[in-house]
Amino acid sequence: MADNKSKTKEDRKLVARDQTYGVADFAKKYGVAPSEAKTIIKRYGPSRAKLDAYMSARNA
Repeated sequence: MADNKSKTKEDRKLVARDQTYGVADFAKKYGVAPSEAKTIIKRYGPSRAKLDAYMSARNA
């Protein structure tokens, strides 16, 4: 099924946790293993804002 192009702003606010590329991008951004990234995304949800806040607090 094609993506709904009217929701692109909303899509950018979320990590694609069910897609390999979404997890890989998150892992690369924060320098963690893909398996750890998947666990973090599963625990804290797909919201980029929440994930960024968690990773900032974790690295502080």
